[in-house]
Amino acid sequence: MRVIERTFPEVSARGSCPPRGLAQPATATATLAIPLDGLTLTAPQPEMLSQRNVESVTGIPARVFLDTIRGLGFPLPVTRLGKLRLVQREAFIAYLQALASDPVSRRAAEVDERTRVAAVLASAGLESAPCPRTGQASAPPARTSRARLPPK
Repeated sequence: MRVIERTFPEVSARGSCPPRGLAQPATATATLAIPLDGLTLTAPQPEMLSQRNVESVTGIPARVFLDTIRGLGFPLPVTRLGKLRLVQREAFIAYLQALASDPVSRRAAEVDERTRVAAVLASAGLESAPCPRTGQASAPPARTSRARLPPK
């Protein structure tokens, strides 16, 4: 539904109009009916991310967010309020962008972790056996002998 209101210059009681040079400009106002589904309302982004709002802001599930901020080497300060964990939004998004743009450092971290695991296994006299399908460590095949710890 469209309603249009128009305002015209007033005519004096004598029935004459003011001279053309002195005419008041005509104004028009309109009232439009817009359906509610045609509007989009946006709220400002929160300053801090928590496990409650991280999915709506970044699309990351709460569990992944918590695992990330609890991981070793997470560089950002984490504020703890009871069970709630808070991180600055802009810093966290910058951290995620740095992870996405620098896969070399992520691979280096994975290699470092594998090296640490291999060192722990070697100190116990064991070694990891890669799984042929996934390349991940698994139990050795049945045809190999089981490793035993050296006697003390």
